[in-house]
Amino acid sequence: MFKKIVCSLLALALVFACDKPPVKPQEPVDVDPTDTLPPTDTTVVDPVDSNYIAPGDTIREKPLVMWIDASANFQRFAQKKDIKAILKRARSYGFNGIVVGVKPGNGRALYESEFLQPCTVLGGAKVERDYDYLEYILTTAKELGMRVEASASVMVMGANATKAGALFDDEYFMDLECIEYLPDGLHKISETGQFGAINPCHPKTVAYVKRMLTEMFSNPKYAALDGFVLDYCRYMDANSDFSDYSRSCFEGYIGKPVENWPEDIYYYKSPDVSRGDYTPGPLYNQWIEWRARVIQNVVTEARSALKVVRPDADLSVWAAAWYPLPHTGQNWGSPRYTMVDSQWWATRQYHTTGYADQLDYFQLGAYYSKVLGYTGSETVQYALGYCRQILKGDCPFWGTFSVAEQKFDVENAVKLCLTDTDGCMVFDLCHIASWQHWKKIKAGADAAWEELGVNSPLKSKQFPSEE
Repeated sequence: MFKKIVCSLLALALVFACDKPPVKPQEPVDVDPTDTLPPTDTTVVDPVDSNYIAPGDTIREKPLVMWIDASANFQRFAQKKDIKAILKRARSYGFNGIVVGVKPGNGRALYESEFLQPCTVLGGAKVERDYDYLEYILTTAKELGMRVEASASVMVMGANATKAGALFDDEYFMDLECIEYLPDGLHKISETGQFGAINPCHPKTVAYVKRMLTEMFSNPKYAALDGFVLDYCRYMDANSDFSDYSRSCFEGYIGKPVENWPEDIYYYKSPDVSRGDYTPGPLYNQWIEWRARVIQNVVTEARSALKVVRPDADLSVWAAAWYPLPHTGQNWGSPRYTMVDSQWWATRQYHTTGYADQLDYFQLGAYYSKVLGYTGSETVQYALGYCRQILKGDCPFWGTFSVAEQKFDVENAVKLCLTDTDGCMVFDLCHIASWQHWKKIKAGADAAWEELGVNSPLKSKQFPSEE
């Protein structure tokens, strides 16, 4: 069912079937001429107080967050007036937070960085700003009383089709390029994959992630940031990384040399088969464990770096709901969730690679086309219940879903995630704008607040109406 969401972009979906569906090409923000914004009252509260409890409430309003993908909204957010108008519209329809992408898949920065080059060209479009992108979004959103988190496509550093991005022109990242093992041998990922990715196990990769967090959260301009979401914090697929450096690290992990590299990990019976049609070798299970340990280390180091400069800021990871994900190295579960060890590819210690206990909260990517129901496993509702078992209470979690499909049951999805989890994230702004999902989002939120006993933000707070 997931593929139905992104049928128009099937090629990309096949490559990244374990992550967010690729967003649609940019369109202008179409406004329904019959649409009337919800009314606001005159109650005055501190717009930056995310812990505000409305009169008569006993619990705080949960996060209802809109994801703003850096690539899909690059031109849409080119001018200040457009940013302000869209954020005001989002707030008027019930959103109380945003996740804004500040390091897209080209490895450039949409914030003030001393080591990442600024992002002025993306997807063939050129946007030169005379203002700080992140600072303006942060300031504007905070004036509207919204939670703001930044996000980054952590391991993606370039677009292979255009040979553009940090992987192709920055020596620091060029040295970290992933090597893929395919039926016809070893190849650079820039020659074979959809996106250029870097090796998660290399210390220079970990250093880059830590530096990105440190410079962002120690910058006074971004002092109001509430947190950071690690996206694409994983291996791109099962075929990477087979570099000499990874081999050395793996041999150190298992305490012996790999005699037949890389065939002892897995091998192909024919050079004419697909990249996924391999046969596991004698070290395959240990390889899977080690790769998960690598990603666990990246998350742990990222948390450490963030908490040094901003102990109050949240660290989160977005990951796909179809657990487990051995091919990407993402074990987002609790290190106490031992049932995963029963998988044929898992070692008896695989569960210890879980990183849920390193997160302030987790964003579960339940990107299915059906919302309600427990028949089968491809529903948002089923995914939420399964996630709760896997996390074992190690961290709170939000339900997240994609609204790329016009007929998706947005209202029930919002209500379900707000009532059954600790928050809700809707992906992505470009889809919300394309299909005019605004009213459905507000209806779902209002229904959730009523059921939870939380006064609607639009009834209890004052926010500027859309101009």
